[in-house]
Amino acid sequence: GVHLPQGFLFKDLNFQINKGDKIGLVGKNGAGKSTLLKLIAKFDKPSEGRIHQPSGTTVGFLTQDIKIDSTQSVFEYLNSSNLLLAKINGRIEEINIELVERTDYESDSYLGMLDELNDLNHEFNINEGFLWEEKITHTLKGLGFSDKELGMSLQTFSGGWKMRAELAKILVNNPDIVLLDEPTNHLDIISISWLENYLKTFEGAVIVISHDRLFLDNVTKRTLEISNGKVLDFAFSYTKYKVARAEELERLAGAAKQQVKDI
Repeated sequence: GVHLPQGFLFKDLNFQINKGDKIGLVGKNGAGKSTLLKLIAKFDKPSEGRIHQPSGTTVGFLTQDIKIDSTQSVFEYLNSSNLLLAKINGRIEEINIELVERTDYESDSYLGMLDELNDLNHEFNINEGFLWEEKITHTLKGLGFSDKELGMSLQTFSGGWKMRAELAKILVNNPDIVLLDEPTNHLDIISISWLENYLKTFEGAVIVISHDRLFLDNVTKRTLEISNGKVLDFAFSYTKYKVARAEELERLAGAAKQQVKDI
C-alpha cells in the first residue's frame, strides 16, 4: 500500500513481473503510475506490503525530474558509470604508470604487478570491456548524439538532451529491469524508432509509462492499468487492451442494469 493524506493510493496490489516482460503502465493522471515505478526502483518504500526482487537485481530508472549536474563529457558520463570496469581500468592505468617508472625488472613485486595486470586484463575481457566503449558510442548515436557531441560537457546540453544521456547510461549498463517514465517526450522520430527496436530485443523486463500509443503498441506486450487503487492486468499491448477494457466496462454496466431490474 501507499498511504497518502487522503487514504491509500493503491491497496492489495498483487502482480508479478518476469524476465523479458514488456509492460505498459496506464491509468488516469494521479492514479499513481510514477509512484509505482518509484516503489519498484526502491526510491520509495511502501507503507505496507513488500516488493520482492531476487537479490542482485539491477534497476535502471528514467524519471521525469532528472537532475544531472556533471561537468563530464557525454561519453565520459557513460564510460565512468560501470563501476566494475571503471575500477579495473583505474588499476590498469596505475600499474602501467608504475611499470614505466620502475627498473627492478627482476624483483618479485615487479613480476607480481605483471601478474596482476594480466589478471585485470583477463577480467576486463570477461566483462566485455573492449566492447564497452563501442556500445556507449553506438547507444549515444542511436539516441541522436553526433560524434562531435560525445566529447562535449553535459552541462552544455538542454534538459531534453541530458535526459537522452541518462537514458543511454541506463541502457548501456544492461539492468535486469528498465523503468521508463514518459521516455519519448524529448525524443525525435528517429530516436524513438531506435529505442523501440532496442527495447524489443532487450532481455530484461521493461515497464513504461507513455502517452505515445504507437510506442506502447510497438514495445509492450502486456498492460497494467491502475484504476481505483487496484492494478488490472491485461495480456496485450495498448490498442488491444483498450478494446478489451471497453468490452469489459460494457459488460459490467450491463450486469449492473440487470441487477437494478432484478431488484
